[in-house]
Amino acid sequence: MAFFAYLPEIVGFLLFIMMSTQVPQIGPILLVLEAGLVFLLLVIKRMEALAALKRYWWLLALPAVATFSFLWSDVPAISLRYGAQFVFTALCGIVLAYLMTPRRFVAMLLYSTFIFCVLCVLYGRQGTSAEGMVLIGLTGSKNQIAYEAQILFSLAVTALLMGQISIATRWVAILSIPFAIYLLAGTNSATAILMAFGGSAVLVGVWMSQSLTPGARLATVVGGVLVVAPLLALAPEARAWVDHFMYDTLNKDPTLTGRTILWEHADALIARRPWLGYGYYGVWMGNSAESIGLMHMFDVSDGRQFHFHNTFRQVSVDEGMLGFVALVGTMGAVVLGSLRRLLLTPNPANTFFFTAFLLLVIRAFTDNIIGPFSIHTMMFFAAGVYAFAPLAADVKLKVAAPKPEPRGSLAVRHLQAFRDSEPMPPFSGPRQ
Repeated sequence: MAFFAYLPEIVGFLLFIMMSTQVPQIGPILLVLEAGLVFLLLVIKRMEALAALKRYWWLLALPAVATFSFLWSDVPAISLRYGAQFVFTALCGIVLAYLMTPRRFVAMLLYSTFIFCVLCVLYGRQGTSAEGMVLIGLTGSKNQIAYEAQILFSLAVTALLMGQISIATRWVAILSIPFAIYLLAGTNSATAILMAFGGSAVLVGVWMSQSLTPGARLATVVGGVLVVAPLLALAPEARAWVDHFMYDTLNKDPTLTGRTILWEHADALIARRPWLGYGYYGVWMGNSAESIGLMHMFDVSDGRQFHFHNTFRQVSVDEGMLGFVALVGTMGAVVLGSLRRLLLTPNPANTFFFTAFLLLVIRAFTDNIIGPFSIHTMMFFAAGVYAFAPLAADVKLKVAAPKPEPRGSLAVRHLQAFRDSEPMPPFSGPRQ
């Protein structure tokens, strides 16, 4: 059946839309639907899911620490509950990436993000920001809709650079570029604009380097490092220029909209429990006087939707040095693995995941990029899978691809938009 042949694409398409939606009235319904879709995928693709877990189990280090933090948490039931949700979300990213090639993942995510952004415009919900009321749509904040637009822009550029894509995918990519620019301009998010165009510049640069040999690409990288290294002596002047650009040109709040105040409180909490922390969600969902005071200070009524706006500090508060090491170790391994792939087998799809991951790491200094039912979390772990997937030359097909329905089938014609001209991926891991 075509439905089972395209099940990873269908589940991924729907999961990214549902996990991006932050509408309290339908939140419980979405959670049930997400769990049902993932359960169906794991049942139908159970052998592949087990193979993915066996190969990429180490990516779950941080979710595992978050879950087991219930053993020392101030609120053990809450830490266990949200830790299990974190593991669930990470598994979604790992299994989906294992079942789809990078090209197919990019195509699926392009459709999903495009449709979601259209729904946000149609929903029309406005939210507050420093610049006034802006569109937030189905998301919960200006930052999130800006991130969706940033990803949409990068996906569109990636799809156009990939080549050999369906006509429908090409048209969606073409339409997505001006649409993403419209959303970025409407949210007044300078950070998202810089990341969208900066990430796309990296995509184009790596695409242009595909004709070079791996040695030539490595020499280019080393040469760039040697050129940039002496400029570190100008770091103080560069910092002053960045401050001027951020605070005078872009009119950013020097406290980063209260973030620096949050960071001071986070540092104080970390100093009290440096090794194991307070347990996952132990601060914002806890009943301590300090937790209640922080929520009153920032006018927060629901601790589930709030954090310290810095992933490193948030992890250190929740899981202490143990969680911090797991986070930084995972980030470092994925960055190095992705660089290795780009040097040996560069292509637009792999470059997209490397760029998206790198931008997530940068975003981690001013936002929280990982957590339960978050598209950032799924992107984080999907990039980890692709960073260490077997190289194309090492992949061998072990099973035949399932036969699709006849070309005249209406369902197949609609689903064809999700596919490239590639066969189904092997069960041993994603292919290039």
